[in-house]
Amino acid sequence: MKLLMLVNPLAGRKQGEQVAQQSLDLFRQRGIKVEHQLSEYAGHLTELAERQVSGDWDGIVVVGGDGSLFEVINGMMRGNEQLPIPLGVIPVGTGNSFSRDLAIQNPEQAVEKIIGNRTRRVDLGMCQCEDQLFYFINILGFGFVSDVAQKASYYKRWGSLSYVIGVFIITAELESYHLEFEIDGQTFQRDNIFVEISNSTKTGGDMLMAPQAKIDDGYLDVVLLNKISRLGLLSALPKIFKGTHLQMKQVETFKAQKMVFRPESAKVLTPDGEIIGKTPISVAVLPGKIRVFD
Repeated sequence: MKLLMLVNPLAGRKQGEQVAQQSLDLFRQRGIKVEHQLSEYAGHLTELAERQVSGDWDGIVVVGGDGSLFEVINGMMRGNEQLPIPLGVIPVGTGNSFSRDLAIQNPEQAVEKIIGNRTRRVDLGMCQCEDQLFYFINILGFGFVSDVAQKASYYKRWGSLSYVIGVFIITAELESYHLEFEIDGQTFQRDNIFVEISNSTKTGGDMLMAPQAKIDDGYLDVVLLNKISRLGLLSALPKIFKGTHLQMKQVETFKAQKMVFRPESAKVLTPDGEIIGKTPISVAVLPGKIRVFD
């Protein structure tokens, strides 16, 4: 078995390189050949994955968080109708939402799964916006959730408090917006606050955004929060950690394969936690598009 390990050294507050070295030691103790390359700048993992996906490897392994996984998948997908090798995930940090759906809680578990060389096919989401095309494996959002993420990025020096700061700033400015959208050919209109399109169950680590989502069912789970008061919004946010937000009258869900979203004004997107592109968008599921070590 010969693996290529792509490492984000900044992941998990600069723990990526340390976790990569620990994982390399575990692989080599089991007789697995591994070469590793470190990301040097934003987007570098995408470039590395694009160059190496057709190389002489039995798999590519990502050491990092959801954003690192997003970069590598988009690199692997460039120009490839069929991906020749599987993907492994060694989580670093506190998020790692997708790896939780693979029952991977720590790097040691991830290494054991990869050494076992058992794979499964999982779905990808594909998003077309403006002149951009990208893929996501965890979640794609816009509206309040993305506005908070964008605002929080200005306060990164505050660590985990940055998201809390973002929530309160965007809540103070809260306004619903008119949204037209299509789900598998059926047209809807809503007064909306946010939309999350989920392939896996969780976002932001432990937030159970789409409890019914499955990474291999050939569908994406769409969660909408429609018009709500500021106080109602703040009371709704803790419910996401248990998935009970789906019981609220302002929350609407769909299972979909193809969809189009047209808010009245352009909304920033957050695919897998990254900030890329704006609405309007067309989204489709690609069933079983990628193999992952499981």
